[in-house]
Amino acid sequence: MRVFYGWYLVGAAFLLQMVGSGAVMYSYSVVVVPWGEAFEASRMVMMLAMAAMTLAGGVLSPFLGARIDGGSLRTMVAVGAVSLALGYGLMSVATASWQVLIIYALLMSLAVNLLGPLTASTLLARWFSRRRGMALGVAAVGTSVGGFLFPPVVQWLIDVLEWRLAYQVLGMGCLLIMLPIIMLIVDRPEDRQLHPDGAAAAPDLGQLPPALSSGQLLQRREFWLIAVAIGILFAIYTALLGNLVPFARDLGHSADRGAWLVSSIALAGIVGKLLFGLVADAVDLRVGLAIATLLCGLGLGCYLGYTEYHGLLLGSVLLGLAAGGMLPVWGAMLAVLFGAANYGRAMGMMNPVVTLVVLGAPPLAGRIHDLTGGYSLAFGIFMGALLITLALLPFIRLDSGLPPAAAASTAA
Repeated sequence: MRVFYGWYLVGAAFLLQMVGSGAVMYSYSVVVVPWGEAFEASRMVMMLAMAAMTLAGGVLSPFLGARIDGGSLRTMVAVGAVSLALGYGLMSVATASWQVLIIYALLMSLAVNLLGPLTASTLLARWFSRRRGMALGVAAVGTSVGGFLFPPVVQWLIDVLEWRLAYQVLGMGCLLIMLPIIMLIVDRPEDRQLHPDGAAAAPDLGQLPPALSSGQLLQRREFWLIAVAIGILFAIYTALLGNLVPFARDLGHSADRGAWLVSSIALAGIVGKLLFGLVADAVDLRVGLAIATLLCGLGLGCYLGYTEYHGLLLGSVLLGLAAGGMLPVWGAMLAVLFGAANYGRAMGMMNPVVTLVVLGAPPLAGRIHDLTGGYSLAFGIFMGALLITLALLPFIRLDSGLPPAAAASTAA
């Protein structure tokens, strides 16, 4: 039997997120060190580039989400790939830290949005229904693989080539990887006379969620509850990724070992995404998100309690397992509540809310370090914020769209 084309798109989404997350988010704490030292930037200023990227991405997301639902996904991914290559190219000739902030705000924000879940999850939500959780989980592993591969490679490039040339090589290499991925993308199964999951006929899903306007999305209570809960998790995760290498160096560990802490988060995330992808098709999604929240708290506890490398490594593994749950569970929640037809718009509208929560976390951690000489207070604040996420989860109602096993469990 021929392989359903949707599984090729799972591979494309895997590689797309591998490059987007690996080259930007996961590599940030490696990339930030050389330009921060070259321009004599404080720790807070070094984190402002990530904040600028996050803020700009939140502003752009509703527009991009609407364009993704109504336009060509292939074109949007191509724009993201060019933005990534151009961003690193311009960073290689920057002469001041404010220029780096602008590059992250204008170009890296496009790259993160268009080479990430906004496009990848929208694509797979159209191509899969019955096996959507598994497809999203497998594709989300790409972010972890990218996080495992890119930080040590980027650090090696910086050590061997000097940071400006390393940025140029990184940008062009990412663009070359993206070209065949872009050619694989097909927006909808109907474009190839196919149906979701490779079924012989369109699946009978009962009453599907209708097409929703932006205003209707914003009126849904679940929209806001999910946005805040996911925003807190992403805020903590983003702040840790941005500060992890400097944090490790503060404790007397080398930059290389710090980069491997980032990679260990990504490696553990592979296991987490596969496990949570299976969970997304079988059980109450709120339980999956609660488990991810608890694992994140345990990881922070390791960072607070250990200075030895093995303790930091354990914390990174726990954080990676937590991060593994975020994307597939979030994606499955949006698909259940709003349907594939509204997926891009729903995620695009939700991103600004998530952004407002995420925005201050990296510079806050950096500022606390500048004032106190360490990150303990910041990590304690983050652990308190996780309690808010746990408190919000029981109020999210997914009853109308729960999988059969979860619906039975809820009824019981």
